[in-house]
Amino acid sequence: MTTAENVLPWKNAPDAVACNYALGHLFRNVPACLTIDGRIHAETYMSAVGAIAGYAAQRTLFAASPPVVGSNINRLTVKSGDAYWFGDSLNNMLVPETQADGNRCVWSLAAGGALGAGLKIEQMPKLGAMFEHVASTIGGPDEGRSSVPAPHQAHVAARDLLKAVWPVAMVCFAGKIPGAGREFGIAPIAWWSAIAAQAASRPIHDVRGVLSPDIALTLLMESAIYCSKLDQARIEAA
Repeated sequence: MTTAENVLPWKNAPDAVACNYALGHLFRNVPACLTIDGRIHAETYMSAVGAIAGYAAQRTLFAASPPVVGSNINRLTVKSGDAYWFGDSLNNMLVPETQADGNRCVWSLAAGGALGAGLKIEQMPKLGAMFEHVASTIGGPDEGRSSVPAPHQAHVAARDLLKAVWPVAMVCFAGKIPGAGREFGIAPIAWWSAIAAQAASRPIHDVRGVLSPDIALTLLMESAIYCSKLDQARIEAA
C-alpha cells in the first residue's frame, strides 16, 4: 500500500534526481563521518540525524518565509546572549499538520521507522514532553542534551554535533560528493527539510540491535527540536 510517508514528496519536481542523490548520500555519509575504528556510537548517530533534520527544517522555512519576530516567529535571548527561535511555524516543519505532510516531517518519518524497528504504540515517546524538555533546558547546563538516561546520552551536545555534521549535509545537498568523480546536481533549499526528514526514517531500524527504538526516537527528535531553534550565525560562522 502506498502512503504519504513512503512517497518521496519531490517525486515530480524538476530537481527530483538531485534530491534523490542527496538523500542517498545522507544515508551513507552521515554515519561514515561518525565512524571511528570501524564502529559508530548509536546514540550520537541518532542525535546527529535529528540535528540535521531539525536545522534543515529551519533553513527551509526561513528560505520560504524570512523570519519576522513577532509576526511569523518568536525569539528568545538567554543570559549568555544566545538567541533561539520559537513558534508554531517552526514546530509545524517538524510535526505534520495533516496526513499529507507525513512524508516531509521528521516526526512522522522517524516515528514510522521506530514502529518498523519494533516499537509498540504505547511505548511511543510523548511529543509534548520532548518539546517541554528542550525548552526547559535552554540556557541551562543540560542544554542540547536529551531527556534519555545518562548511559544513553550522545557523546557530544547537540549544538556542537550539528556544527560537525552540517557541513557533511551541505556537501550532500550540493551534490558534490568527494571521490564520486561527478556532480549530482544541487538539491534546492526548499527540499532540504523533506530530504533530511526522509533520511531520519531508517537509522532507528539500523541501530535496533544495540539501542531500543523508544530511546533512539527520543534522541533523534529532541535533537531535531533543539537544533531547529539555533541561530544560523552560531552554526555556520567561518
